[in-house]
Amino acid sequence: MSYNAIYEVTRGLRTLLHNQLALISTSAEVTLLPPGDTLPEVSGVNLYLYRVTESPFTKNRPWPGDRATPPSNQPALGLQLFYLLTPLGKKPDDTSFGFGDDSHTMLGVAMLTLQENPVLNDVHVPGFDADTVLPDFLRNSYEQIKIHLTPTSLEELSKIWATINQPYRLSVAYEVSLVELTPTPPPPVGGGLVMSTGVSVITLDAPRLTALSPTSGALVHIVGNTITPNDLQISGFGFSFPGQPTIVQVGGQQVVIKNTPAPTDQALTVVLPTDLDAGPQADVRITLNKRTSTPLQFTVSPWLNGVTPIRTALDPAHGPNDLKLILKGNGFTTTPQAVRFDAPAASSTVTTFDAGGSDTQATVTIPANLPNGVYTVRFVLNDAASSASNSRTLEVIPLVNSPIGLTVVGSVHQLTINGDRLAGADVRLVIDGVTYVTGPNTNPTQLVYKLSRLLSLGSHSIAVNVDGHLSRSIDLEV
Repeated sequence: MSYNAIYEVTRGLRTLLHNQLALISTSAEVTLLPPGDTLPEVSGVNLYLYRVTESPFTKNRPWPGDRATPPSNQPALGLQLFYLLTPLGKKPDDTSFGFGDDSHTMLGVAMLTLQENPVLNDVHVPGFDADTVLPDFLRNSYEQIKIHLTPTSLEELSKIWATINQPYRLSVAYEVSLVELTPTPPPPVGGGLVMSTGVSVITLDAPRLTALSPTSGALVHIVGNTITPNDLQISGFGFSFPGQPTIVQVGGQQVVIKNTPAPTDQALTVVLPTDLDAGPQADVRITLNKRTSTPLQFTVSPWLNGVTPIRTALDPAHGPNDLKLILKGNGFTTTPQAVRFDAPAASSTVTTFDAGGSDTQATVTIPANLPNGVYTVRFVLNDAASSASNSRTLEVIPLVNSPIGLTVVGSVHQLTINGDRLAGADVRLVIDGVTYVTGPNTNPTQLVYKLSRLLSLGSHSIAVNVDGHLSRSIDLEV
């Protein structure tokens, strides 16, 4: 827009109102007089610009340009225009009750016109076409000229009329925005001669995936005793954009893009995650320049759905399920290689499977020498790569045998707890939900603790927590 924007907006509003009022009264007028002047007694309205304020929404914002002018680092002056709309009409005949006030008719037509045409740029009615009435700089602007009725109290309107020392007249206020006074464009600078052109065509569409290689397989394989993630090759196009990182997700996890082979716009290789939260179908997506591709599915095989049990004290007295681990999933094959139990403190591998295994289930004996801890369990295939499944967790907890020894030492009770994996740096005794810190214990098969009181008569619940791993509760009758 230009310095002439306020003038052109007022002219446009006046033209639109006059066009619609003339449909009701051919002699209707739209005046632009200050309310202090004597308003004519004719049918019509008076449109008075009484206030101009700067819009807070564009303050200090570099001007983005318009459809015909490039942007500028200088901010435009965004304005909000406030108009007072006062109806005009001949003085009604007080002796005739068959007629009302003609100015009220004009007010209704004017308000309905602005209500039905709230965006001045978009008005195309007979007698007023914004494409011909408004100048180019208003029509080319990215900002529209919006009109809306401003809630104005009687006190505010009275102040306006009192300021000009005139009796109050029926009026309504309208806000018109956004009107921009744009910075003056710099003079054109002569360019040099173009000796050669370099045009790169870069699609703005989301990346598109056409193929995965392989389409199914294991997340990891075993090299020596190390779990090594597998690679996945992705083909398609739109995988690169200048200055923007390419993000690849497999099953919702962001993965690493390999530098060898070097990624291109049509192909790249990623390192699969060592674990997934859900499967066996995992969506593969590429996000670039804030656009995400339609996914392709990678099927994880072998896939481990779950293990039973998920906590064990390796207690023969608790039943065979405490010593046997049942693995369920798919892609196991009937001749697997091993099941791995990995933890930071210890690891173990079982290569002997119980009879009756299938492609979806296998059973092994849990190693009896596993210390307390949380283990990641993986199923390993008997193929050339030693492909391994995703992992599930198994917690080995301290074993507390029943019965618990109870003796009176002096005037207090002493508990003797036998079991396994009772040694640790932080050992705590839990009696009826109350924790007693016993400190370090070096005896893996026994814990002796003297209370400072006698236990009350009745049934009590006893458990041992060794380095954060809580045993099953054992009942003690006193």
